[in-house]
Amino acid sequence: MTDQILAIYDADFTVLGEIAYAIGKVTGTRQCSLCDISHGLNPFGKKNWHQYCETRPDIEWIHRNDLDSKTRTTLSSQLPCVVLKDSAGGYRTLLNDDELGACNGDVTQFDKKLSQALARHVAMSDGVHAS
Repeated sequence: MTDQILAIYDADFTVLGEIAYAIGKVTGTRQCSLCDISHGLNPFGKKNWHQYCETRPDIEWIHRNDLDSKTRTTLSSQLPCVVLKDSAGGYRTLLNDDELGACNGDVTQFDKKLSQALARHVAMSDGVHAS
């Protein structure tokens, strides 16, 4: 098994979950910075996000209710976040909610931040292997 990138929404993927999130988003009582990047106010997702997904099929976009209880307790970051799941089942946070929020809903900024985080991870991994 190779490393896997998981982008985890702070929202549930159920009909009621989607409705509750949409109402909360409009009324200002709910917010998910990852949802802003991929969907904004479009329940079907932004066109440029769909295009991005085609170029980055290595990212699995999942909702919090898709996580099993072990994964939820193992995550070191609050949702939403982007994590790297390694072949041993460990998780390393690549982007936390603050970093996702700094993207201001922009997929291009998200990709830039993710690429930087992945490069840091590779550099740290190479440093561990070199010592």
